[in-house]
Amino acid sequence: MPRSVARALRLIALHPSVRGIESHFDAATGLTDAVVQIDAHLPSRWRVRGHSDNGVRAIEPVNMRFAPDYPLREPYIVLREDFDRSHPHLQPRGPSFPPEPCLLFGSVRELLQSRDIIGVVDQLVEWIERAALVRLNDPAGGWEITRRDGIHDLVILNSGWVRSLAGRDAGCDGFGAGYAAIRENGAPETYRVLLSDIRHGLSENDCRWSGTMVSEKERYGFALTLVAWSGRTPSGPPFIAGSYLPETVVDVASLHARAQVLGCGEPLRAKLDLLQRRVRGMSRRAPQPCIIILLARRPFNLTGGSSPIEICPYLIELSGNDDLGHTSRRPVRLVAPHDQVSPNLLREASGEDAGGTARWTLLGCGSVGSKIATHMMRCGRGPSQVVDSAPMRPHNYARHALFPMNAAEQLPGGNKASLLASSLVGFTDGLTALTALTADIASGMTDPTMAGTVFGTDTDFVVNATGSLVVREALSLPHVTATRPRCVETCLLGAGRLAYMGVEGPAANPSIADLAAETYRLLAEDDVTATAVFGPEAEATRISIGQGCSSLTFPMTDAHLSAMTAPMAVALGKLHALGLPGAGGEILIGLGAEDGLGQSWIRNPVLPWTVVETASKHGPGVRVSARVDAFIAREVAARPGSETGGILVGRYSDLTDTFHVVDVLPAPPDSRFSAEEFVLGVEGLSERIDGLVERNGGALYPLGTWHNHLVTSGHSPKDLATALKLAAVQIFPLLMLIHTPGGYRTLVTEFIERPAGGPLGEAA
Repeated sequence: MPRSVARALRLIALHPSVRGIESHFDAATGLTDAVVQIDAHLPSRWRVRGHSDNGVRAIEPVNMRFAPDYPLREPYIVLREDFDRSHPHLQPRGPSFPPEPCLLFGSVRELLQSRDIIGVVDQLVEWIERAALVRLNDPAGGWEITRRDGIHDLVILNSGWVRSLAGRDAGCDGFGAGYAAIRENGAPETYRVLLSDIRHGLSENDCRWSGTMVSEKERYGFALTLVAWSGRTPSGPPFIAGSYLPETVVDVASLHARAQVLGCGEPLRAKLDLLQRRVRGMSRRAPQPCIIILLARRPFNLTGGSSPIEICPYLIELSGNDDLGHTSRRPVRLVAPHDQVSPNLLREASGEDAGGTARWTLLGCGSVGSKIATHMMRCGRGPSQVVDSAPMRPHNYARHALFPMNAAEQLPGGNKASLLASSLVGFTDGLTALTALTADIASGMTDPTMAGTVFGTDTDFVVNATGSLVVREALSLPHVTATRPRCVETCLLGAGRLAYMGVEGPAANPSIADLAAETYRLLAEDDVTATAVFGPEAEATRISIGQGCSSLTFPMTDAHLSAMTAPMAVALGKLHALGLPGAGGEILIGLGAEDGLGQSWIRNPVLPWTVVETASKHGPGVRVSARVDAFIAREVAARPGSETGGILVGRYSDLTDTFHVVDVLPAPPDSRFSAEEFVLGVEGLSERIDGLVERNGGALYPLGTWHNHLVTSGHSPKDLATALKLAAVQIFPLLMLIHTPGGYRTLVTEFIERPAGGPLGEAA
């Protein structure tokens, strides 16, 4: 006997619930059989008579067979031959095999390695004790599905959709299905059935199915599926099939009886009677399968599931003139239900909540966009539409979610959006469409009709994964933000060292352009992120792919890109499940470790910005962050009865004609403050501005100045003269923001050239 087996037997003998053990080693096979006497710990009144009401003995003999490779393989554990097979949690081995207990929802082999043979015996003792007390089914562990032996056929279905058919009242509906009948190595024919959501009314035409013989071994065709479910009891509550029963269906008569026990006998009988009338007189060259699915409502959720409804499928082969009545002995086959890939299944497998039905559109199907879309699809929260105008190029496959299936796909012309949609459609259940649109996103924003097409129908939010400044600005155009869904922006920065995700607020306040400007400020505050994003190394790492008309990209492994995009997909999944923020927006920034073996993330809520009303309807837009607004208010409050001011910092978008103010430089020490005027000083100002621009790589820069008026008023003649003077040294419009008791006032000036060459100052 191997030493490892001998050691296991010694440990088993020491277990407090083991009353004896006998073993035999077969030298020829290397197998060791041990009969272990397990104390079932029956209550005293049962112990006196030696067994429980359901036949579990006070001392249960259990056979444990150890293979020569133990402990690499767990022992084979079976009960006595006459053990009651109506218990739940028995393996579906069939009557020719001894009863085998299912000890846990998982791997016994893994349990053996983690807790040794004692852990296995603990599970076995608990199983026997619970069997005696009829507690193998309980809410904590879940309802064990009906044990069904000898299954060879299967039906592929969307279990979430099938369970949703069970309404308040009992019923039975017909649906279409496709099937494949396969015969291999002389074995009986087996069926593979794919259930669809197309309803069948059992008309004569519906019942005239035709099987297509492909070869002697395979045939395909269309079949009918009947789904029956229980309703309410006479007193009102739902009918609950609360008794665990072994599978007993072998023919149509026992199928009727089973349906009656599960509370759906009458609806099923009515449909089978109708089907019998429809197929009367029809003859078939080959039998046609008819799937019958009974939905059993259990007292609590099934083991490992989130629904109390058990799906019990059966198959009847119809040949014509079939007797489907409640006394028919026509054979019925047991069928195994297999889940179809669907969002509900993917959410359950991912440990995701079932909530979240938002529709979203992906803009940009490059590396980042394709990874996020794939992650989201795999957790059942994929996009409804993907949009891109670019073709797939060979170098894209280095980091893209797509795989080059053949050499033809490497030829120019295959669009990223179409190829990505084709690869993701298999994750859908066929009930929700996934569309691909080949379109120039930025250009599409100039046409309201085209913009609506880009965003998709009934879209709740869009994800901009293009990494394009032009697209960001185009999405921020005033006429676009007024009508489009909310936007989430994702991209990598600093040669992939940083991941950025910006979540817009309601009504695009803050907008993705606001969030980008705020993010530049946050990144510039930290030495590590400032160097990674704005330093010379980030730009120097760009490489050119191809020759002639090549493209620029950052050298980066697929593993690194996947690691940086995965957390953004996690955050996006939570937004999809719980909804976007109700007030304000959010910035998420992830910094990867230099060696690629770690990340750190910050989450920064962003309050709504102040959108300043300008005097001219067609004048530039002015948007002030809540942080700057609060700073200005504090500065004004600190100097009551006096004007004060400083330098405005942010970004100006020529495309949207908008100022985004995210920071303020305090007034230099030589500034003058009085009730009549504020005069901005110059001491150290040039150095501070140069340091600011150098630190953020020019992403943020001075936009103009701010000061306050003690009374509500517009700009003064002196304000205009100062603004025109400052505009002469600025290559874009200059913003003068005036804080008054009645709100902000603005003055925007721009220095332009006359066509004849003379300068001209303009004010708005």
